Amino acid sequence: MGKEVFERITKNRTMVNMPLTSISTAYFQEMTNGATTFFPEVPVALSTASYYKFSKEDLLRDNVQSKPILGKVDPTILSYDTDEYRCKPEQIILGYDDINQSDLTRLNAPGMMNLRQNKSRVIAQQIFIHQNKMFAKNFFKEGVWGTDLKGGATKGSGIDFVSFDNTGSDPIGFIDECITTMLKSTGRKPNKLGMGQRVFNALKNHPDIVSRVVYGGTTINPALITTQALATILGVDEVVVFNSIWNSAGLGEAGNMEFICDENAMILAYATKTPMIDEATAGYTFRWDMGLGATLPIIEWEGAPGTYSHYIGGMVSQDMRIVCKDLGMYFSNAVTPES
Repeated sequence: MGKEVFERITKNRTMVNMPLTSISTAYFQEMTNGATTFFPEVPVALSTASYYKFSKEDLLRDNVQSKPILGKVDPTILSYDTDEYRCKPEQIILGYDDINQSDLTRLNAPGMMNLRQNKSRVIAQQIFIHQNKMFAKNFFKEGVWGTDLKGGATKGSGIDFVSFDNTGSDPIGFIDECITTMLKSTGRKPNKLGMGQRVFNALKNHPDIVSRVVYGGTTINPALITTQALATILGVDEVVVFNSIWNSAGLGEAGNMEFICDENAMILAYATKTPMIDEATAGYTFRWDMGLGATLPIIEWEGAPGTYSHYIGGMVSQDMRIVCKDLGMYFSNAVTPES
């Protein structure tokens, strides 16, 4: 391709400032994992509605009684409350000028960039970033779950556990204790562990964890501590690394790239695999299709007459809700924050 472009330039068959249409660069990040998949998604037909929350105490009490002869026991009372979700539509719009695009359209070069497809991908990426930010705001912080624990160099004086990047830390034993505590108090064994990138880095290099897998490796196939291997060692079904990034700087300012979720924190939770009535779960993401038949509709339309412009827009309508606070534990300073 480089030789072909050079020959066109030397023969004056193309303008030297014509954009290369077979390649472009864009900093898209993977959208297959991360915070958006941590809690189950519940498609809803209404933008706002209520859902039932049954009493844990009543459900876990022994309500079976001895039946009297020729009689019956009193009916068991299971108390419940209701909560409400509210999905509000959110939107992003990108535009392009038909006149500015005419040169590229007429060039009709092999491998020409599909403008509409590119704009749609940008919109999907922007909504992904926004969803991760909403996850961090609603779920991944102190003060929202039933238990908050803080790490540090040594236990005591407000420090609940030794951060995993410190000598003397015991992540396997500590997480075992937390799993047991939640199981004892709720009847649900936590099945998901979500963490920032630096927490994952510390855990996969921790000597206690490395020792569990090191002898399974060879020179050709060295032992690797993947998220699945880490999940098996720590006793959960899934480990999720929240490593999505965003630029927190404003328009026109120098870029400031950072992780969306706290890279030093961790969450342990029980998340049901199948959303249903009467099923406990730490959180849900309620997602409304806005009556359009799709939870992420992306559409195109023409601009005002005479503007020779087109617009492509995407929408999402969701509500990320904590359903059972006691089915989540949040750990701040799971590793020592960088100074």
